[in-house]
Amino acid sequence: MSLFEGSATALIAPMNEDYSINYDEFRNLVQKCVDAGVPAIIVNGTTGEASTLTIDEEHQLIRIALEVAKGKCKVIAGTGSNDTMYALEQSQAVEALGVDGLLIVTPYYNKTSQRGLLNHYKMIADHVNIPIILYNVPGRTGMNISEEVVVELAKHKNIVAIKDATANMSYAMKLLTLTKDIEDFCVYSGNDDIILPMMASGAKGVISVVSNVYPRETELLCRYILDGQIEKAQQLAYDMADVNTQLFSDINPINVKAALAKQGLCGETLRLPLIPTTEDKKQKLYAAMDAFEAKGY
Repeated sequence: MSLFEGSATALIAPMNEDYSINYDEFRNLVQKCVDAGVPAIIVNGTTGEASTLTIDEEHQLIRIALEVAKGKCKVIAGTGSNDTMYALEQSQAVEALGVDGLLIVTPYYNKTSQRGLLNHYKMIADHVNIPIILYNVPGRTGMNISEEVVVELAKHKNIVAIKDATANMSYAMKLLTLTKDIEDFCVYSGNDDIILPMMASGAKGVISVVSNVYPRETELLCRYILDGQIEKAQQLAYDMADVNTQLFSDINPINVKAALAKQGLCGETLRLPLIPTTEDKKQKLYAAMDAFEAKGY
């Protein structure tokens, strides 16, 4: 069984103007996802600015997510690091808090070899008792998980999926082909702009940024594909396309916070080195949102 099928919202971390976490706004965003029927949420991932959060902040966000979700959707925590032992300690700590799974990015900066990746992930997987999603995002980490290493890791009982944020359909097709017969292992899209081709090719869902803004509509797109309603999925994907383009016209999660600010759900504050987007990019994003919302989904 997949950890989830459909959409998982990669939640932002709302912030006050003094850069502290706004936990009330975070609570409201989790509730928004629960009310929209999203099957999973990701806490402390890339979109959640985890690289600038303290451990106490990360754990408090997880506690709130678990409290609000109450088993209605899966809570998955990002615990990746370029320090294997640190990643292991954090994985065990959030497992003790009660999360349903872990999202673990490849090491970054010091990076490693493919053999090193095997050892990194196996060290963590051998010492936890909850499912792990591998996270491959070479645009941020400077390294890729080879298809052969994914296949080897997929055989571990605790490694159940990969978030493929390479935006490389050729790589995705190789993963899907090579892992199709490995029981209980699945591929998730890590890019909102290719949910349709990824899932039409066999991916089980998406770990999504746009789902912060449109959780119900993102889940609906996934349901259409999973249910074989491809024409409806195509139309919804086409209608969402410009929103996805504008959301990523600046570094994630800059524009998703701008979009949520438009909805009155949080402010635009980010922790340095991230800063709010330009007025020009914001207006293009807002125009795309208005056009999409006019479709009446």
